[in-house]
Amino acid sequence: MSTVIKGISASPGIKIGKAHLYLGSNIVIPRYKINKNDIERELARFDAALEKTKKEINGIQQQIADSLSKDLANIFSSHLMVLEDPLIAEQAREKIKNEKRNVEWILNDISLELINSMSSIEDEYLKEKIIDLSDIHKRLINNLLMTDTTDLSSLDTEAIIFAPDLTPSDTAVMNKKFVLAFVTDKGGRTSHTAIMARALEIPAIVGTFTGTSKVKNGDTVIVDAYHGKVIIKPSKEEIIHYQNFQKEFILLDKHLAELKHLPSMTLDDVEISILGNLELPEEKKIMKEHGAQGIGLYRSEFLFLDKSLPDEEIQLNSYREVVEFFKPAPVTIRTLDIGGDKIYAYSNLYKERNPFLGCRAIRFCMQNSALFKTQLRAILRASNYGNVKIMFPMISSVEELIDARTILKTTMNELKKEGIPFNEDIPVGIMIEVPSAAIDSDHLSKHCDFFSVGTNDLVQYTLAVDRINESISSLYNPLNHAVLKLLKIIVDNSNKYSVPLSICGEIAGEPVYTMLLMGLGYRNFSMSSNLMHPIKRIIRSVTIKECEELASELLKLENSKTIRKKLVSYMNTKFPNIFV
Repeated sequence: MSTVIKGISASPGIKIGKAHLYLGSNIVIPRYKINKNDIERELARFDAALEKTKKEINGIQQQIADSLSKDLANIFSSHLMVLEDPLIAEQAREKIKNEKRNVEWILNDISLELINSMSSIEDEYLKEKIIDLSDIHKRLINNLLMTDTTDLSSLDTEAIIFAPDLTPSDTAVMNKKFVLAFVTDKGGRTSHTAIMARALEIPAIVGTFTGTSKVKNGDTVIVDAYHGKVIIKPSKEEIIHYQNFQKEFILLDKHLAELKHLPSMTLDDVEISILGNLELPEEKKIMKEHGAQGIGLYRSEFLFLDKSLPDEEIQLNSYREVVEFFKPAPVTIRTLDIGGDKIYAYSNLYKERNPFLGCRAIRFCMQNSALFKTQLRAILRASNYGNVKIMFPMISSVEELIDARTILKTTMNELKKEGIPFNEDIPVGIMIEVPSAAIDSDHLSKHCDFFSVGTNDLVQYTLAVDRINESISSLYNPLNHAVLKLLKIIVDNSNKYSVPLSICGEIAGEPVYTMLLMGLGYRNFSMSSNLMHPIKRIIRSVTIKECEELASELLKLENSKTIRKKLVSYMNTKFPNIFV
């Protein structure tokens, strides 16, 4: 009987092959005391290993720049920054001198201290930086020990890689000819490893937690990286099903390549926009190649997760890079959407008992106006280089929105006085992701230029379900009748008060919901790149009337399980080639 494990789809695709367990280097850290006379020798070993590691990282960076792009090569800049951090190097040297321990022992302690401090933070993006740090640590220790390491470049037969985690350099040196796909226990789709996988077009599923413990070398496995599913020891029927699925997606991609420059329009000539949810600037090229007509959600949190806060220029350069790339298409930049407990500079000041209901997003920004204004200045300045929109997250009341707009207005006046150019008519909108905003969207419409529905949090707050809590995850249901009612209220108020509306939560990027959302009245979808192609195919294959009839029928049902069953059945019948 087959075993199914689930994870996060980090790079789309379907592969069938044999499993290859890759556990990386099993490093044994030598621990011994040194004499006073050995200190200089130990310092010299440290400096030599440091230089060798820098050369290796520079080599990988150049390889990626030559074979893929300079943007992706910049991923390894953070590795070099750590290696060149004078504080870390000085700390290591001082410990060698004062504690008279060997350098491997010292470096291991420093690395573990950094990793442990980051592990205690519950932010997905920041936790993924642990993998980058582990990558550097492993290289430094191997160079100190002068050990020969095996990596995935030496693979000589086709395989699906299973690993506890993969560092960015593991991914960068993969022999693409033989690596069919990879599956990791750790990681998320915003990690550098995931971005590398998408750039290399290697299907990948991350965050399975137990993937490596469930598989053995040589097991036949199916990786369905469209739906975040791995099937270990599949049946003959499952293999045949997925072989057909593979063929259909190859045909679909070929078909969509022909449609790439055609509008995303229904059979009755209603245009539906497909926009991108951008996690990091490095993903901009991938987004455009998949047909994104702009960016509906540019998450800015990645800039605030290093040891020091990003200044105005750093932020401006990151925003401008994406804005100029997509010009004249729109780029909607969401202001900071995390709490102070996730930001290194504030982490000692904020100890949240309940982060989801605490001082986060717009609430945190309003309490830290200097940080907020710096970000607003950078976004406003970026608007001078293209089509920029500003979006405030987690707005829960009209008063909150007015207060945020007041700070924005003050910031705009300051830029005017300084003679700094920006778009004075920049559109300002809000994320609707709490029930109060959905219910009060009629009043909110008078104070903003557009709405964007964040369904992930809207579902979570409406149903009082922590969506990452595995024990109650089955209760997290976008098809709950209360959620559908709120989605319809937002559409009705958007139409009534002529406020442009988009939807950017996960359901916007899942084909099974596309017709339902169109039937409810949504015309602008913002999503990750994974399933833009099949969603575009659905849009070009239906009429709005069909979608409205489907939505009307589903809204008559009270039981969410019945709604899902009917919706899935309908979509499978209408689009048998799109596996929903």
